Amino acid sequence: MRGQLTFQYTLLFSIILLIAAGLLFGILHWIIYWNIDNELQDEANRVKQYVQILHHKPQLALNSARASAEQINSLNTIFRLAQVSDAQGQLIKQSPVLSMLGFSLRPSQLKHILVERPNFYSWGAPRSEEIRFANAIIYGPQGHPYLLQIGTRLKPINDALDTFLWVLLMLLPVTIVLSAAGGSVMAARTLKPVADMTHAAQSITATNLGRRLPTRGRGDELDELAETFNAMFARLEESFQRMREFSANVSHELRTPLQAMQGETELALVSQPSMAEYRRVLESNLEEIDRLNRMIRNLLVLAQADAGEVQPRLELIDLNELVRDLVEQMQIVASARELQLRTFTSAPTPVRADSLRLRQMVLNLIDNALKYTPAGGWVEVRVERRHSAAQVQVRDSGIGISQEDLPHIFERFYRADKSRTRDGRADGCGLGLPIVKWVAEIHGGSVEVSSLPGQGSSFLVRLPLAGAA
Repeated sequence: MRGQLTFQYTLLFSIILLIAAGLLFGILHWIIYWNIDNELQDEANRVKQYVQILHHKPQLALNSARASAEQINSLNTIFRLAQVSDAQGQLIKQSPVLSMLGFSLRPSQLKHILVERPNFYSWGAPRSEEIRFANAIIYGPQGHPYLLQIGTRLKPINDALDTFLWVLLMLLPVTIVLSAAGGSVMAARTLKPVADMTHAAQSITATNLGRRLPTRGRGDELDELAETFNAMFARLEESFQRMREFSANVSHELRTPLQAMQGETELALVSQPSMAEYRRVLESNLEEIDRLNRMIRNLLVLAQADAGEVQPRLELIDLNELVRDLVEQMQIVASARELQLRTFTSAPTPVRADSLRLRQMVLNLIDNALKYTPAGGWVEVRVERRHSAAQVQVRDSGIGISQEDLPHIFERFYRADKSRTRDGRADGCGLGLPIVKWVAEIHGGSVEVSSLPGQGSSFLVRLPLAGAA
């Protein structure tokens, strides 16, 4: 990139320099010739006052007695390069210098000048012998036009212009080389923050994601780039932390039931118990296996959700019917735990949702409420319509949740050691509520919780009504 920036800068500077040099040379050339032409025109106009055509011959109408030496010298200087031609293009008078140089115009050229009457004319093939003429028309006694040409040699002018051009041509490569060197230095200084960010980024690994790229505090594009990378590193650090916690939690959750199953099985094999004891061990192992299966299924669901592989299959569902059906299914569990499970439904509450995921969400909430409500308590499931939203509220008279645990209950594998335990034993694996939150969010809804220790909990899920989105 440094080489590209240097090349582009040098190329652009070279083009601008060439254009500027060309314009400078062109403007200088025009100014010099403009001054020469004005001077020649003034001389031609001055000479016209003293030239008369008598007997087809030009003569000076100058009183030698009255004419000053300065006038005579000036006219002699002007007439060093002068000639007069008639209307037929015949040369009738030419200065000795022009004759010596061999200057002559074809009759057709002289006639063209008389007809078109251009103010100036240049003659001479080699630049060292080029002559610039100012054309003026004078009239004879009968009104016949004659062409008067007053000239000056352009050799000094051309030599000066050539010298200036050579100086420009010699300075251009030097200037371009200096601009390339300066461009390289400027590119290096411009890209130094990028190099610093590159070196800093290369030093950041999975073990030190807390490091950040340096910023200069200027608020420019490079600072914006560094801040963007820093935000990305912050997200990566959070993701890695969550992955580490996830791996540790999964390992712990899998190790505990497996160790329990292994211990009971080894004890049964060593002690040679009765058939009833074998049956108890098998039933205990079956419970742990069922718990492991549920945890693995939930992990699979959350992993697919994180990967974006789960897309809800939306269909029109009456939320009242779905809730009544699930409450009826859970009545057996509630009765076994000596709990009252009540439901309150309203007018038809249509939602567009994935029936399987919605049932999983409501079932998790009911099961959670039943699990942490002591015997003799109650669990209430209420469905309501509020404006353009459908609400499912699951309340219980259970042990509640402490204020310290409330912000974390939707985190995976999170379980409070005291507030969310029943009879001193922790149930579940801490994946039910994260699934509840995920199901609500993929349907465009939300979930809220309010609770006090010893006074029960209330989970409120809001979903958009069908046609309200």
